[in-house]
Amino acid sequence: MYYCKKQIVTAIIITKDNKVYVGYNDCENRVEECPRKNMSTGEGYDLCKTICKQNSHAEISAINKCEDKSELRDATLILKGHSYICDNCKSELRNVGIENCIIL
Repeated sequence: MYYCKKQIVTAIIITKDNKVYVGYNDCENRVEECPRKNMSTGEGYDLCKTICKQNSHAEISAINKCEDKSELRDATLILKGHSYICDNCKSELRNVGIENCIIL
């Protein structure tokens, strides 16, 4: 896995039972320069998948680390390295019961 060239994002989920799940916005394809480098936050996410081969955003990666999604209900998500949670990630977080998000 390779780090995203635009910005490294880390999502940390802490459950009510103090279990911790960590996800990153890793990419499978190494690129020298981010194809979204001149785009605003929230734009061009399709390039992350098609060019960089990013499987998911850090938030989704952290969710996927947990086998029993019921553990995530009322957990807290801490997002580092980004100032924004996209609509898809917000929806997925709500689907597993995470409402409390802290953006560092």
